[in-house]
Amino acid sequence: MNRLLSEICTALLILFSISSGAIASDNCYDTSTVHQEMIGCIQNEIARSEAQIKKVISFKSIDYGFPDDFYNKQRLAIHERCMLYANIGGQRGELLMIQCEQSNLENLDEYIKQYIEDVDNG
Repeated sequence: MNRLLSEICTALLILFSISSGAIASDNCYDTSTVHQEMIGCIQNEIARSEAQIKKVISFKSIDYGFPDDFYNKQRLAIHERCMLYANIGGQRGELLMIQCEQSNLENLDEYIKQYIEDVDNG
């Protein structure tokens, strides 16, 4: 009986450890994450941000005056600005570059939201 209880507790402990690891891996900046996994996670976040921004711009373009090439020009400017970090080289440069892109896309998203709010309230 004690052995069965011990095995059940061990199994539950293992399951809890696995599920805790799954939760931690959702954080792109978890310091225990392998570099490529971190990069992949951030790239997924970037893709979500890009899709969100494109959706808002395309949905609101007529009413809010977004030019057809607005997103592409903004995205190119962000990429060129962040490419400076690639000059550092190595994993550090790659990580800094992709973090720069993520941060700038978040800023662009906030700018667009603020612009739409200003137009609505103006």
